[in-house]
Amino acid sequence: MPKFSVIIPVYNCENLIEQCMNSFLSQDYDDYEIIAVDDCSTDNSLSVLQSINSDKLIVIEQKENGGSAVARNVGISKASGEYLWFVDADDAVVNDSFEKLERYLSKRDVDTI
Repeated sequence: MPKFSVIIPVYNCENLIEQCMNSFLSQDYDDYEIIAVDDCSTDNSLSVLQSINSDKLIVIEQKENGGSAVARNVGISKASGEYLWFVDADDAVVNDSFEKLERYLSKRDVDTI
């Protein structure tokens, strides 16, 4: 079970999703999974996701557009991490984000941040 499950709803963001993915996949930390839920994008977002070669990435293709809340719920149902981290497809994180987050969590008894 990974420490973190990063859940990303994806809809028509082919020009942004690769930068988002790379910001997570370039981390030195490795106890995480990324669940990207394509919500029936009409651009090449799904193709971009499918071209990323990483065992950290799980791509889920929705059959009906349901919006970001539905996509997040689908991601939650597939997540196996101890903590859920919700981001949007146009977000990016700095290199040591996981380490800082884990360090913070280890010093406090928290359920959410």
